[in-house]
Amino acid sequence: MTVDRTEVARIAGLARLRLEADEVDRLTGDVNRILEYVDRLRGAADGRDRAEAAEPHAGEGARQDAPGGPDPLTSGPGTFAPSFEQGFFVVPPPPGVTAE
Repeated sequence: MTVDRTEVARIAGLARLRLEADEVDRLTGDVNRILEYVDRLRGAADGRDRAEAAEPHAGEGARQDAPGGPDPLTSGPGTFAPSFEQGFFVVPPPPGVTAE
């Protein structure tokens, strides 16, 4: 999705903003960059770009020679959490609260 100068000027008019011609050009570019970024985020959320987005960073920063082995945050939370069930951390209830 992209917008043009006319659309930016129309939206500015609806917001009762007075824009100079150079401001309309700058805002058109800014809005188009924002919309492009939102499209990329939507693609990652839908899973279309998940493999490409995850691949360059997979294992990045994990030092095999570090004391204790690789960084536990490079794997899922179930591998280092005391209790992790169905995608959630399981924590004990606060003092004085019963499971009833």
